[in-house]
This record gives sequence, C-alpha cells and structure tokens, in this order.
Amino acid sequence: MINIFVLIKQVPETHDLQINRATGTIIRDGIENIINQDDLYGLELGLSLKEKYGGQVTAITMGPPHAESALRECLAMGVDHAILLSDPVFAYSDTLQTTLVLKETFDTIKDYDIIITGTKTSDSSTGQVPYQLSEALEIPLITDIFSLDIDNKNNLLMCHRNFGHESQNIEVELPVLLRINRYFNEPRHVSLSGIKKAYSKEIEVIDYRCLNSPSCIDGRKKSPTRVIKTEKPEQLVRKKSFIEGTTTVKVKKIIELMTEHGIERIWTGSHSRAEDE
Repeated sequence: MINIFVLIKQVPETHDLQINRATGTIIRDGIENIINQDDLYGLELGLSLKEKYGGQVTAITMGPPHAESALRECLAMGVDHAILLSDPVFAYSDTLQTTLVLKETFDTIKDYDIIITGTKTSDSSTGQVPYQLSEALEIPLITDIFSLDIDNKNNLLMCHRNFGHESQNIEVELPVLLRINRYFNEPRHVSLSGIKKAYSKEIEVIDYRCLNSPSCIDGRKKSPTRVIKTEKPEQLVRKKSFIEGTTTVKVKKIIELMTEHGIERIWTGSHSRAEDE
C-alpha cells in the first residue's frame, strides 16, 4: 500500500489580505481563509494516484487551530486522514523552521512513500519548503513533472519532466518528494456527501510535545528570517481620455499627444529642429 502525504497551507483570501503594521506579518484571524491554490493540484494528484494504484492519502498542514477548516475541505475531497501541526512554539516560523517541524513529523511517522507539495504559497511565494524538506529527509525531489507512473512491485516511480530546454525521463526508488506545478491537472469539486463525511472524521493534532520537544524548533526565536516590512501593492489606475470628432481630427490630436510625450520621435526616429540647434 502506498502512503501518500500532501502538504497544504491555509492562506488568507487575496482580497481580504491585511497586514499588521507593527510586526509586518499577515493578519490571519477574523478573515476568510482558503486552501492555497497551488496545493489543490497536489491534492488532486494524491487522490488520483490512490485511485490508480491503491493506498492512502493524508493531508498535512501547519498552522493555528482554525487551519482545521482547510483540512476538513481536504477530507471532503476524499483524503483518508488529516494532520494538523499546531503549537504556539511553531508560531512565526519561517521556511527553515517550518521545514524542521515537517522533518520531525515525518521522522515520527516513518512510513511514507510519496510527499507532494504545490509550487508556492500565495501569502509568501518563496517556494523554498520542497527543496529544504528533500534535503532534510534525504530523499529525492522531482519538479516540473509532465506525467508519472508507479511500479508497486519494485517500489519505483517513473516520470517524464520538462526542465528548461530538456525533456527528461526519470526512474527513482520511493520515498520521493514531488513538487507539482499549477494546472498540472484539474482539482475535483467537493461533493455534498464528501462534506458530510468530512465532519464525521477526526483530525490528528501534533504539537511540540508529540515531536519530543526538539530544541532546534522555536518559530519566534530561532527563525533566521526577519520581517522588516510587508506591504500590500496598490493597483495603479492608468489615466485615459476620449478624443471626439472626425477621423482627421482624432489622428491630428493623437499625433499632437505623441509629439508632446516624445512618442512620435521613438516611433519614427524624427526629432525637432530645436534639438539640432
């Protein structure tokens, strides 16, 4: 039986994004939170592999207690088990501290064959965790996958990937970590029956003590990343004007505007007599 783990993250809905000006961190309480969009493609891959080859799919997320709602959605999609990594010690973790928590978790789980992640998260977009986790667990990481198959008998994963200008065929022994690109597949919709089943299942909570309280983990004190400032970019509104009149009038006005802003010179290579003098 293949044990598949999909890493997801609950993130603020983009239009609800708010920033704590004092700490420079994103405010996550009291706003709408959703599953990170890229992670849905990882969930779909995990479920598809289970349907084709058998096995079990577990969704894992690290976050505050309310992140349970994201795991409920994963259960509604069809995953078999859900794990919430939650403890005040994990708060303010950067990607390195997050990786250390995940490493300790998988060292505790021990029995894993495939770990799947998305490409990046909408609230930070660093995309570092897959690379760091593969190093921490000392298992291969494969990115930019185009198609894949599993040989259950020989415990092998075969995949085709497009990497830059190269097309590669890879064969690797399990366990392996897969980073899935957006639009790799089409995530399934959540059914009403799936929602009903999701709320009848228990979510496993793993805290700092469950990991034997490793001294290397302390999100607030040991994260090497320091947030100096976080800003939400403002969308610029372009100026526009309407030109009335006949075609001849419009063309004349456009040429005048182009000349005024130096665009005519760029397009035609012309320049004024004043510049020659």
